[in-house]
Amino acid sequence: MVSSLMIGLKSESLLIKLFAVLSVLQLLTFYNFSCSQELRIVKEWRVRNIVDATSDIEGNLYISDEQGTLSKYNKDGLLLLTYSGNTISPIYSVDVSKTAKVFGFYKDHQSYLLLDRHLSLLHEAGLNSGLIGYATVTAFAADNNLWIFDQSDFSLKKVDLLNDLIITVISLPLIINQEEWDIRQIKEYQNRLYLYNSDKEVYVFDNLGNFIKKLPIKPECQFWLHGENLVYSEGTGIYFSNLYSDQIRKIGTIENSNNIIKVIYTNNFLYLISKNKITIYR
Repeated sequence: MVSSLMIGLKSESLLIKLFAVLSVLQLLTFYNFSCSQELRIVKEWRVRNIVDATSDIEGNLYISDEQGTLSKYNKDGLLLLTYSGNTISPIYSVDVSKTAKVFGFYKDHQSYLLLDRHLSLLHEAGLNSGLIGYATVTAFAADNNLWIFDQSDFSLKKVDLLNDLIITVISLPLIINQEEWDIRQIKEYQNRLYLYNSDKEVYVFDNLGNFIKKLPIKPECQFWLHGENLVYSEGTGIYFSNLYSDQIRKIGTIENSNNIIKVIYTNNFLYLISKNKITIYR
């Protein structure tokens, strides 16, 4: 009698385990399918001569063009506001990581501007040529200072604009062996600094400037940081690369990756920014 009861319990336990395994397999199958599906275009519109683009936490897009105009669109592509200052020059870096301000950098004039979220001018000034030789890329830091790549000495510098001081200097040739330094993007995120160059390499530093690692990916354009992932395109695929485990997950495919200059992912929408077009996928 005991023996029969034990057999019955063991059989029931085996069935429960089998059911659990099958459930996991079904979930994995669904997961893999959903991550490899083709993304669907939900909207597309033309914008001429785009130089840079970014998005705020509400999903609004900020687009700069070669004529020095900065345009704000809502998440559906409706033009909300524009800014055209007296400086007729491209705004090469646009940053809205500070919730109340919009930052723009004029590489040709080595100057910058600060706007409010209504794109009204708050401040405009030139970089101190005694501190910076020739800045090509900029990014806001979490402590309200500014990261700058200085092409004149191939260094990353954190600058206190308010007090006109250099806080940190990272001499890249001393850390990374590379023949040419053509930096396309820098971004501080979750106490780390990410650097993307023309060789499609992404290097990671801590917020004090100490080198951590090179990521095992090859983005074909400027990336986006979302949650704990770096979102990037490679070929016709869109991928999530985990910032801490380096696990890579394909989230979908797109029709055409030609001429994309930046990938933006926010509110479950994917924005592909090309030179003369913005395409929204989901």
